Amino acid sequence: METGKTSKYFKYAIGEIVLVVIGILIALQINTWNTNRINKDKEQEYLVGLKTDLESQIASFNGRLNIFDFIIDKAETIIFEFSVTGKLTEIDSINHKLNFMIYTLDYPEAKTTFNELNTTGQINLIRDKLIRSKIIAYYQYSEETKSQVSNNVEKVYYDQVFPIIKASVMINPEGLGFPLEKIDQELLKSRLNSEFENNLNNPVKAFEIVNAVSLHLIEMKTNKGFIILAKNAAEVLLKDIVAALNKQ
Repeated sequence: METGKTSKYFKYAIGEIVLVVIGILIALQINTWNTNRINKDKEQEYLVGLKTDLESQIASFNGRLNIFDFIIDKAETIIFEFSVTGKLTEIDSINHKLNFMIYTLDYPEAKTTFNELNTTGQINLIRDKLIRSKIIAYYQYSEETKSQVSNNVEKVYYDQVFPIIKASVMINPEGLGFPLEKIDQELLKSRLNSEFENNLNNPVKAFEIVNAVSLHLIEMKTNKGFIILAKNAAEVLLKDIVAALNKQ
């Protein structure tokens, strides 16, 4: 009888252990399922965030390209008309055109989501390895492009162009879209016009101004090229991310 009881208790204990193990396995499976669901939701949130960032950056690229074209047109007009007239003072609205040479453009960034993925180490939540590698490659490329654009702005524009242009024009805030309520702009121009024309008529100053405009033209065209390439890369990545979201 003791043997029968022991056997019965042994079977009961085995059954209890099996039930406990099954319970643990079910709990682990549920936990894994919940974790996967949470990670999948996070992945979708990050992909949506990347999509939004890229759309914003592409819009900024387009805005800059429009401004690039406008300023490049003004610079080319100044150089062309100077080559025809031989005198800056004979160029129509020369001060107005030179005022646009004090504009330059930086590289637009929109990488809030990528920065979060990077700093939190959650980039691996994006399960598609190809998409993940494309995202990393794009933002590395974007950072390199930003560096090239910034270098041109600093080394060419601010070091060589801006000082000459600033010292050669009558800066007109109203003409650049900044109305001044307390200042009679025409009166101010009349006060400065004599010195302005003397500058433009000075062959040495004219040489410096035309060279500065030419340098600015080169800098703008170079950076425009960088922006176009970055925009194209952003559009390709955006298309891939939209495709990945549609598969979710």
